[in-house]
Amino acid sequence: MDIEALDLNLLRVFDAVYRERNLSRAAARLRMSQPGVSQALNRLRQHTGDALFIRQAHGVAPTAYSDAISEPVAQALNGLQNVLMAPSIRDIRQSERRLRVAMSDYSQSLILAPLIRLLDAQAPRLQLRILPDDGIELQEALSGGDLDLVVGAIPPLVEYFRHQDLCTEELVCIARAGHPEIQGQIDLDAYRHAEHVGVAVRAAQVSRIDAACAAHGFQRQIKVIVPNFLPMPFIIAATDCVATMPRRLLRLAPPHLGLQVMALPFDLPTAIIRQFWAERNHHDPVCCWLREQIWRVCQTL
Repeated sequence: MDIEALDLNLLRVFDAVYRERNLSRAAARLRMSQPGVSQALNRLRQHTGDALFIRQAHGVAPTAYSDAISEPVAQALNGLQNVLMAPSIRDIRQSERRLRVAMSDYSQSLILAPLIRLLDAQAPRLQLRILPDDGIELQEALSGGDLDLVVGAIPPLVEYFRHQDLCTEELVCIARAGHPEIQGQIDLDAYRHAEHVGVAVRAAQVSRIDAACAAHGFQRQIKVIVPNFLPMPFIIAATDCVATMPRRLLRLAPPHLGLQVMALPFDLPTAIIRQFWAERNHHDPVCCWLREQIWRVCQTL
């Protein structure tokens, strides 16, 4: 291959197709048309003399040559990105970037306040736009650059993007202090027969709570479904319903609500709060700094 005659943009296309194994997704990542991606691959094939990718039913598969060059190409692109980006942001205090972060209600409630204090102290010109993590196609938004970061317990994103575990969370059951049938603890039979306040889950996801109930042979009696956890303590304090919610969020509930906080009568998989980002932002100094601050905040929760 004659490197002097090579358009380096072709390597960006190669890298995207290799990561996505799909021309349409690679085109979205690069903000190109699919025909443009195909044309770029054809030009690169002429330089390499290799097919690079073989079409399959649901995408493409790399050739042995592509497997061999994929890591060196990725390292070269990352190195070039670092060289070009470093002079532009030498001091995080001077950055006037506006980063877009999708967060669950849990993450917004517990992470944002201490994170803002860090921003005030270390990056006063940096702006954050916080978006809810529901109602957004997170994978598409991250791949296309419409989001810089996603924070929450969102397992389906793990296989597509870089991610970091931030903390774990325990779910507990809550009821009002004067509940006529529940005092101090709740067993499986009481949980089965209670009326519940549930929280909406993402489309195509099954609630971990409902999956656990099904494994014990019953369904919860859902009285009302709310869009997030935050109103739950207030509803429970004024009704005979029960709810299942993250223990840490209960720190935000006013003490006068007088809630009972009880262990669930069955085991649930540990909830892991993670942050997710696309490869395009992996070495971005400002994004790296923000991810580090979020990780630090979560170590204090």
